Amino acid sequence: MAWPQQRLGAHAYAHSPGRSRFQEFTGFGEEGAIQMNNRGTKSRAKSVALAAALAAGTVGYAHAADMPVKAPPPAPPFFFVNDTSVSFTYFPGATDPGVSGGSNIVPGGVAGEGNKFGRYQGSIDHFDVWRYGTNLIHAEVDQYGPQDPNQGIPGTAGSREFFGFAASTFGWNELSNSKAFSNFLTKDVSFLFRITGGVQNNFLSEETTQYAPGLQFDLNLPGVVAVGVTAYKEFTHNSFDTCGPGGFGVVNGPAPNIGANTCAGGVGSFSGDRDFEWTWKVFTFVSEPLTFLPSSVPLTWINILNITGPKGTGITTANCNAVGNGGSCQGLGLDGSSAFTNNETKVEVFEDARLSLDTSKVFWGKPGIWDTYVGYRYWYNKFGTDHTAPLFATIAPGTSIESTAYVGTTYHFK
Repeated sequence: MAWPQQRLGAHAYAHSPGRSRFQEFTGFGEEGAIQMNNRGTKSRAKSVALAAALAAGTVGYAHAADMPVKAPPPAPPFFFVNDTSVSFTYFPGATDPGVSGGSNIVPGGVAGEGNKFGRYQGSIDHFDVWRYGTNLIHAEVDQYGPQDPNQGIPGTAGSREFFGFAASTFGWNELSNSKAFSNFLTKDVSFLFRITGGVQNNFLSEETTQYAPGLQFDLNLPGVVAVGVTAYKEFTHNSFDTCGPGGFGVVNGPAPNIGANTCAGGVGSFSGDRDFEWTWKVFTFVSEPLTFLPSSVPLTWINILNITGPKGTGITTANCNAVGNGGSCQGLGLDGSSAFTNNETKVEVFEDARLSLDTSKVFWGKPGIWDTYVGYRYWYNKFGTDHTAPLFATIAPGTSIESTAYVGTTYHFK
C-alpha cells in the first residue's frame, strides 16, 4: 500500500518568503524584532518621564493656575506593527514521498527510480503585533513539475497545492502587565497556537488539517532566538483508490459485484480517512543580522529547525483490511511489507537555512521593502514517512528525504 501523503509544514513555522514555511517559517523573527523595538520604545518613554519630572521640579514654586493644561496623551494604536508581503520561491530539487521516477511517462512510475522535480511557490503573508501578542497568517500556491503529475496521470501538468496556516501568540509579560518573564534566560514566554490546512491535486488528492497548541520561549540571546514546544495533532483524507486502474498506490483490482473502493481479497471499503495519534513538535527560529559586515551589505542569517515526533499510522484496522492482499494487516503485501510497515511514521526533521539581503536598502537606501534570499532545505522523513520502509527505500528510493537549494524574493507593502 502506498503512502497516503500528509502535508506539514512551516514552519514555521513554515512560512515562505522573508519568513518561510514549512515551509516551516513561524513569524518568530518578526515577533522577536518587535520585542526588541518595544524595549527601546519603553526606555525612551522612561527618559521622557524623567525629564518631565525634573522640569516640574524647577517650576514647582509657580502657582497652579499659571500652569498650562496639557491634553492627555493619545491612546496607543491597536496594532503596533502591521506588515503584509508577497513572495516567490523556487526549489529545484523537491520530492513527493512514494512518487517514483518516470511518473510523468508511466502510470505509477518506474519502481526503483528516485524522483526530483521543480517546485514554484507563490505566497502572501500578514504579520501584526498588538497589545497582548502577535498574529501571523500565511497562504501559498505551489506548482510542481510534471514528474509529480496532476491526479497521477502521465503527460499531464504537474500537481498543484494550496497550503496555509495561522499562528497566534499571547505574551505572559503583556498579559500580566509586568516584566516577570524577562530574565537571564528569556525575554518573554507566550502561549502559542497554530492551525494548518492544505490540499493537493496529485494522485492521492490529499486534504490535511493540523493543530499545534503549546508555549513559545523567546531566549535572552543576541538577535532573535525563539523555541516553541507544542502538542501536535493531524488529520488527513485522500482519495487513495486501492482498487482503481494501474498507477501509484494501486495494489489490485476491484472486487467484482461488491462496489467501489473494495479490493479483491479485501473486506469492507477504504474510506481514505486517517486520524493520527497526538504527538509533540518543536519549532525553532534564529535570525541574526551579520553586523560584522559593512553596512552596505545588510545580510541576515535565518535558520529554522523543526522536529515532529512519531504519530502512528493513522490507519484503522477496517481500512487496512479493505486493502486486502496488497497491504495485508495479517501478513505481507505485494511489496513484501504490511500496510502498517509502509505507513508507520518516524521522527521528522525540517531544517532550512538562508541568507537574506535587504535589497531595497542596497539599491535605494530604503530598508525593509524588498528582500532577496538564497537558502538550503533538508527535510528528513518528509511528512513523517519512514525512509527505510520498502515503499520509500526500494520502490521510490530517496523520495522520503528532500535536499535542495533554493532562491527567492519578498516584497513588503509599505
